[in-house]
This record gives sequence, structure tokens and C-alpha cells, in this order.
Amino acid sequence: MSDCADLIGLHFRLGADGTNGEIDCIHLVYTVLDRCQIPAPPFNSAWYEASWRMIARDLLSWGKRVAEPAYDGDVLLFRQDVTAFAVTWQRGILYINRQTKRVNWCLPSVVTSYHCFRLKSS
Repeated sequence: MSDCADLIGLHFRLGADGTNGEIDCIHLVYTVLDRCQIPAPPFNSAWYEASWRMIARDLLSWGKRVAEPAYDGDVLLFRQDVTAFAVTWQRGILYINRQTKRVNWCLPSVVTSYHCFRLKSS
């Protein structure tokens, strides 16, 4: 089982990759997938400005759509005013809290309005 607890509390900065105590939502997902030894979808820098539909199409080439997050490494797309990535870990969701601008963990029942993807071979 991978440990991602050190990611909780990292500051959000768009484009940050986790070094220097800062990370963005895309790199958060990629870091968790790497630590869980799950192959990540091909990175697309256009995701920073893309609609959730375009991102979802890209994720479907990597994974399949599932109704609910259930396994470490399930990738979520939050449908908000901006699309945000999140990832399951330890029966919860790691995401960037919009109010605190930090990585947070919550139970899946707390999140709403999302699409969930799982690696096709899982």
C-alpha cells in the first residue's frame, strides 16, 4: 500500500509538481498514481484550459468511466466553474480545497458533481 499522507496540506499553485511544498490538482493525481504504481494517462498540458468534456474524452483512452470512486488511483473530475482533478486514496478523496488552497482528504460521500475514471485493466 502506498503512502500519500505527506501530500495532505501541500499548498496549491497552478503548474506546481509537488516540489517546494506546492502542487496543482493534475500533479496531485499523477503523484498518487505513481506512488500506487498505476500507469498514468498521457499528460496533456491543454488540460489547464480545457473543458471537462475534452479532459473526459482523453481520460477514456486510458480508463473506463465508473459510477463511484472505490479504489486507490480512481481519477475524479469535479465539474465546477473550473475543472479540477482529484484522486482516491485510502478510501477517501485527495483534492485541492478551494477555500484553503491546500491538499485535503475527505470521504467520498462528501464530494458531488464529478465524473470518475478507473484504469481499464483494473
